Amino acid sequence: MEYALYICRFVQFAAAMAVFGGTAFRFYALEDKAAALGLIDAFDGWLRRVVLVAAILALVSALVLLLFQSAMMAGSPAAAFDPATVGAVLFETRFGRIWSWHLLIALILVLTCLGPPSRRHTAILVLSLLLLASFAWIGHAAMGEGAARIAHEFNQTAHLLAAGLWLGGLLPLGWCLRWAGTKQDDPGLTVIRDAIRHFSQMGYVAVAVIALSGAINSLLLVGGFSALIHTPYGQLLALKVLLFLAMAAVALVNRLQFAPRVSSDPAALGALCRNVGLEQGLGLCVLAVVSVLGSLPPPTHSGH
Repeated sequence: MEYALYICRFVQFAAAMAVFGGTAFRFYALEDKAAALGLIDAFDGWLRRVVLVAAILALVSALVLLLFQSAMMAGSPAAAFDPATVGAVLFETRFGRIWSWHLLIALILVLTCLGPPSRRHTAILVLSLLLLASFAWIGHAAMGEGAARIAHEFNQTAHLLAAGLWLGGLLPLGWCLRWAGTKQDDPGLTVIRDAIRHFSQMGYVAVAVIALSGAINSLLLVGGFSALIHTPYGQLLALKVLLFLAMAAVALVNRLQFAPRVSSDPAALGALCRNVGLEQGLGLCVLAVVSVLGSLPPPTHSGH
């Protein structure tokens, strides 16, 4: 049962970040001159397929997670198929009340992705932001009381949104790099170089927010270095930090070594594309660790 919850959480995080980060990328990374090259039309066609699939995965996995969570709370696998139990969890627990909004947002997001293209990108961006932010209002950040709990939830919201911009933005960045590799013309490479620069500027801010909000979360949930080393939660958190640092190192190499040479060196474009793939892989590993962390009691809440 726990492994099913891990998988559901992983799919939830990955899908929500793909929609939010991919849609946001279109707003901050692609400029008007990209339209003249046909890049916007091609990108929009690709993005529409990606966000639709991700939105459907987010909705389905949210429903499945509710069933498994109901079974866990009731202490019986059969409870997942008991409407009374599922209804009680959904409407009579804090998790359920938050999750009912999460499900509603996911459903509206799917319908919006299927709707007409007029102003669809803005609506998808707002809905995916709300979907991703809603994770912060359940779980460990919601275990406190009063103002401290609210502050922790807002800190976790900033952490998730920054992560979504970075991790979710890697997917469209990779698409743009592959698109540029098929063109090999100066105007196309100029647009991609500008998109890389915009993504890097966003990335600096996102990484700083992730590091700061992550440090605050660690202080609130772990408490000290001893718990970081000697508890399962702390050890997994340390692994997450190491993976984050590896991602930041790869991103720095991309920004300083390969990105400046994209226009003049075709080999740099290929190397950058491969490194973005590596960055994506490390990001998925981070999400896998986070999916397990959500089921472990943090040291500050377990008496360690």
